[in-house]
Amino acid sequence: MNPLEKFSKKFGFTATETNVVFFILFACVIAVTLNIIKDKKNEKAFLEFNYKIEDSLFNAASGDPGMADSTGNLQEKKIASQPELLDFTKEKFSGKISKINSSSLKKINLNKAGAAELNRLPGFGPKSVAAIIEYRSKKGGFKSINELLNIKGIGIKKLDKIRNLITLD
Repeated sequence: MNPLEKFSKKFGFTATETNVVFFILFACVIAVTLNIIKDKKNEKAFLEFNYKIEDSLFNAASGDPGMADSTGNLQEKKIASQPELLDFTKEKFSGKISKINSSSLKKINLNKAGAAELNRLPGFGPKSVAAIIEYRSKKGGFKSINELLNIKGIGIKKLDKIRNLITLD
């Protein structure tokens, strides 16, 4: 059994289908080989092209002063510029800071804070805040910060993020 017959049986092709597959494969190999040979011939032309000279001649022909002189030599183009300074002082900053961070001076008291104040905690939205207030009213307040773990949606990672932002007294 020759290799073509083995291929035909393995993939369930007829003899004609096998011949077509091998013809297409052979044509692709020849096309790739011809492209490689063609690229090898033209490779030298790409390596010899000097972009600086051609670009400077184009700029000189287009009448762009300051880029190239009549001989094609590049000249430095001077641009007058002034550095732009950005002012991020508190007086100029118009955005509001809605969430508190660890550098804030006043900690939030879990037993006394309202919804607006609790909502400022990072990672806490309306659902978490409502759950905290509901838990607080049912239990008569928090006795430990770790009690927050009893609230659905608050895990150890979330608690660790806010631990230094909250207090019970």
